[in-house]
Amino acid sequence: MSTSFDPAALCTACGLCCSGALFDFGPLAPEEVETAQDSGMAVLEAEDEFGFALPCPALDGACCTAYSSRPATCRTYRCQLLRAAETGDVAVERALTIIARAREAAASVIAQLPPGETITDARRRRREASASNGAAVMIAPPGLMMALGMLDLMLDQHFRHASERQIMPRE
Repeated sequence: MSTSFDPAALCTACGLCCSGALFDFGPLAPEEVETAQDSGMAVLEAEDEFGFALPCPALDGACCTAYSSRPATCRTYRCQLLRAAETGDVAVERALTIIARAREAAASVIAQLPPGETITDARRRRREASASNGAAVMIAPPGLMMALGMLDLMLDQHFRHASERQIMPRE
């Protein structure tokens, strides 16, 4: 691995963890709630646990506009691809190619979404349809669900940790 490797170069080329492509929400500590709300994040609360909805409103392209006040989960998260690049298991050039392909897959999903919907909304509808146990539930056009499935498969393979997977088996 090159000693000049800069993890920020991959992160600022990517942004998938903030865009709603990789995750639906990010966890927050109770003391982070006010700062998150001040940054424009939609704070969620369930059973005394907090989180913020994604996509993050502080995301501009693939860069964070609230970088200095971002939550701890944002400061500490390292996707599998970043970890592999840091250890030299994946060359930076290869990582950038994977990022470009994943961003293209996310753009394909976004292009098929109804106006005002996000990837998070499509994933939620997919979960609701799955939970309905075969009841007649209209989730989305088949092309959109196929594109979302392909995106999630790519994200599972290259970006998500085993416990975060949506499509591939969890280890």
